[in-house]
Amino acid sequence: MTDQIKLETSRFILRMIEPGDVGTLHSYWSDDMVTEYMTSSFSTLEESQQMVDLLNSLPEKHEGMRWAIVDKNSGVVLGSCGYHNVKAEHKRAEVGYELGYRYWSKGVMQEVMQVVLQHCFETVRFNRIEAFVTYGNARSIHTLEKLGFKAEGVLHEYEFAKGKFQDQIVLSLLRKDWAYGNHDYLEE
Repeated sequence: MTDQIKLETSRFILRMIEPGDVGTLHSYWSDDMVTEYMTSSFSTLEESQQMVDLLNSLPEKHEGMRWAIVDKNSGVVLGSCGYHNVKAEHKRAEVGYELGYRYWSKGVMQEVMQVVLQHCFETVRFNRIEAFVTYGNARSIHTLEKLGFKAEGVLHEYEFAKGKFQDQIVLSLLRKDWAYGNHDYLEE
């Protein structure tokens, strides 16, 4: 894994989060609509900077990768996505993502996560990709199911966030299931 990995789709570039992205990402990470089902939101720019520093440190520690999602036409950062919680000995990782509210329902996450999953299975050679979704986040579950993830169960009161215990729905996608999917729409 390297922090220089860039991925691309027909509409988006996925690249390392840069210092100039912090303000935009902070606007998403502090938006109640975007963070409703996330375990935390940030009230200060410094908190967002600390999160960017953490995310950008993942590759050098072989713990994951997080990309800024950049619109090719406008150059605007729409959100971020990637994988973390890598368990190399088990060939698995967890995916995560968020998108600014105004970019919802435009197929952005579906498109970018396809290339992230392709990278995870074909380049990094993970066998299993997991997602933990806060109960009630139907949008995220729908996105993951369209990507081929299968729900495995509910972890009751698994996370303590925003002052209460929250259930997490566990979904996964295995490499053998990914291999049988139709990936013709991906750019070579």
